[in-house]
Amino acid sequence: MLPLLRSVPRALGHAVAGLRAAAPASPLRQLLQPAPRPCARPFGLLSINWLFFFCINWLFLLGDKAFVEFLSDEIKEEKKIQKHKSLPKMSGGWELEVNGTEAKLVRKVAGEKITVTFNINNSIPPTFDGEESSSQGQKVEEQEPELTSTPNFVVEVIKKDGKKALVLDCHYPEDEVGQEEEAESDIFSIKEVSFQSTDESEWKDTNYTLNTDSLDWALYDHLMDFLADRGVDNTFADELVELSTALEHQEYITFLEDLKGFVKSQ
Repeated sequence: MLPLLRSVPRALGHAVAGLRAAAPASPLRQLLQPAPRPCARPFGLLSINWLFFFCINWLFLLGDKAFVEFLSDEIKEEKKIQKHKSLPKMSGGWELEVNGTEAKLVRKVAGEKITVTFNINNSIPPTFDGEESSSQGQKVEEQEPELTSTPNFVVEVIKKDGKKALVLDCHYPEDEVGQEEEAESDIFSIKEVSFQSTDESEWKDTNYTLNTDSLDWALYDHLMDFLADRGVDNTFADELVELSTALEHQEYITFLEDLKGFVKSQ
């Protein structure tokens, strides 16, 4: 009888263990257990970055393509209105030297060397056209004004001894350009006058410079006559404007072509 009683607890223990193993886990224990992780990651960080850069590059390509097409049309239009395929020549025996945007005109008269130097950068004055309206309040369509290059230019006169150079800084007054004045009126004016040594590669700012704003008119007229006697007169100034305008337009077309090639390149 005693062995039989000892075997009862052992049997009950095995039965309880079997029931625990067969019973489902409690809801609380299921919540506390970590959720299983999926084995596949279809849209990971690497995929998102690749998609982002693809969209950015696609937008860049569309923008560059439109830019190139615009530049192509602009170049065609500029070539249509280009007056001079080659630079016009100056009368009076001037020899032309061009280095990029800088041009130099050289002439020798009675043993003197006259050099005129100008740069076409920032040589087109800004245009301020007011908006005009008709009686009905509609805007009047006007033809675009022709762009004219009126650069400042420097006249350098060197005598036979060649030790000093008389330097005259000239410019086109804005109120004189494009207006028909009397025959005696000058279309350019002298702004500053100075002496510079021909031995120096660069002119010194320490040399005295005469500003013509407060200059006696008699002295100013003699300076203008001095230039006219050496071929720098109204005719020269008109031809210089034509030359500078042609050079500026030529350089502008070249810039557009270079810009097109730069945008188009990979």
